[in-house]
Amino acid sequence: MKTIVIAGLAALIFFMMPTVSFAAKVVLPEGTEMKVRFDPEIVVDSGKLQAGVTISIYLSEDIKIGGKTIIEAGAAGNAKVVEAVAASRQGKPGMIKVVFIDLAPKGGYSAANGEMVKLAGVIENEGGSRKLISWLFIAGLFIKGEQGALDTTLEYAATIGETVILQSE
Repeated sequence: MKTIVIAGLAALIFFMMPTVSFAAKVVLPEGTEMKVRFDPEIVVDSGKLQAGVTISIYLSEDIKIGGKTIIEAGAAGNAKVVEAVAASRQGKPGMIKVVFIDLAPKGGYSAANGEMVKLAGVIENEGGSRKLISWLFIAGLFIKGEQGALDTTLEYAATIGETVILQSE
């Protein structure tokens, strides 16, 4: 009788095994580097944006660990304008400063509870000054400096801001 029960349990386990799946977990450590880009259709400059504005970003290349893609290129995320000073008269240049906020995993892995992956990184740009020209010519009092702008056709470096555990879906 004992042998039949053990054989029955073994058969049950054997037939149920294909339906049981184990989620693989991967740790993305803080400081992991990545490349992100802005939508090339938008203009990111100090004359058009104000502090507090959220801008969409996209992962430029896959994040891989051990040759396995963890987050696919194209994953969407957010950056935020933290400082924007418009160019002004007398040749004073504009300035823009943007910080990377987060990224939604894309592909076969996701964070617990659908959380976003926190990012770190800052980019800023100060436009060109035209103060000398404004002082040389009386009409120069009305010459504005250049706006601080980010080239949306370029890739920018960001990092994972906080260690996160992703699991396969």
